[in-house]
Amino acid sequence: MIMISVVASQIGMHDGHASGLWAGLRVPSSRDDWLFLPRPKRLMYGHSHQYSCQVLELAKGIYISDADIEMARDVESLRMDRHLAADLSSLVPGRRRKMVDKIEEYGAKNPLSIVPVLVKHFDDDNEKVRKQVRSSLARLTQSEVGELALVECLFSKNPHVANTAATILEERSFNSISFLSYYRQAENLVMQARRSDIFCQDVEELIIDSIDTYKEGRFDQAMTNMMMAKELLEDRLEWHGHLRGYIKDVLKLTPMLSRSGVQVDAIQDSIRNVSKAMQSREYEDARSLLDLRRQETRLWKQLWSLEEYVTKRIKVKPLTELMVLHDSDKALMNAFLKMALSVNDLMQGSQTVEALKRVEEFIRSDISDAYLSKEGKRLDLKDEAAWFTMWSIGLGLLKLVAPMTPNVSEEFYQQYFRDREGSPSIHSVPWPEPFSAIGKGSEEPVKAPKKKHSR
Repeated sequence: MIMISVVASQIGMHDGHASGLWAGLRVPSSRDDWLFLPRPKRLMYGHSHQYSCQVLELAKGIYISDADIEMARDVESLRMDRHLAADLSSLVPGRRRKMVDKIEEYGAKNPLSIVPVLVKHFDDDNEKVRKQVRSSLARLTQSEVGELALVECLFSKNPHVANTAATILEERSFNSISFLSYYRQAENLVMQARRSDIFCQDVEELIIDSIDTYKEGRFDQAMTNMMMAKELLEDRLEWHGHLRGYIKDVLKLTPMLSRSGVQVDAIQDSIRNVSKAMQSREYEDARSLLDLRRQETRLWKQLWSLEEYVTKRIKVKPLTELMVLHDSDKALMNAFLKMALSVNDLMQGSQTVEALKRVEEFIRSDISDAYLSKEGKRLDLKDEAAWFTMWSIGLGLLKLVAPMTPNVSEEFYQQYFRDREGSPSIHSVPWPEPFSAIGKGSEEPVKAPKKKHSR
């Protein structure tokens, strides 16, 4: 029997993302929640040694798709895969109906095990089989869970399954064909780097992060990260090739230098040190870039949750003439001003990751824990002061992080604020009134708006 520990030793962990084996299938029940469906502790059944070997074969790659794992371990889906074409093309109506019912029933329970089977038979030569498979696949992938199972097929080690999934997803505007192409190029470069003992774990983490970003629906950012991973690997392989060539040239000269009376021990020691450094070198620039990408992802999730919460409750842009600020409103605005000044200082010092962490901490501590937990009900009651406060904070946050994460800020501005603000871009819209001094470059703390009695 093959245990997970055996597979773990083959593939290694990538910051908890070695594969779906540990992470589980990430299924959004809503955009606010994430469920984790646990993977079984054993990867095979007593009589399925063949499929256990398939799992070990999968372990050679960077990312192991949950679709491949399910196809390798789920007995029912394997049985259906063997009989699907014969049953759906049968002249006996009952046999065809039984297979269709089985697909629908089992697929509803565990789409990750059935969707790959349907994708595999998507282009079956038999028109009757092909038509029924496509119909069943369309129904199963209408749900978020089913569509995510289809996305997992994109990273299958079976080229036919991956290519078919890419074609289907491309029709749904997932930009899947290009992403799959860059992923395969990056994966091939990783294999070359591994064979040459070139350090590439950090880039592998960036690739895994790109896949996670893609599965969250952030296709442009995922593509940017994948292209960056490819370029980093190409640069390292090129540098490594030049250095190896230099070492070979020096080694060729060593015997001649030795015969000429030159002491070559120091040269040989230097070459040994360089060879060790080539294998153990870590690239700080790539590490910093990876940290930035991860921090951007965490901030994206928090900003999305906050902006969604606020704009669902605030239907129109608040009018300052109609509100009287509460002490809690003023406190939150002043906290924002202090945070903004510290973030600007960090940006001036090129500490982008720390600046984004400071924004993330403000959203979690000052907004969620301190303000919304106590004052959130005022938004539902259409309190103008609460509306004005959260509108100003929500837009102010996007203005603040725009220099560091322009794509994220622009995405949320277009989605939540443009229709009501009127300005075409986050970079051209004015700062909210309470924070207007930030846009003018003032270093003095800005006071919250004075109370105005409603008319």
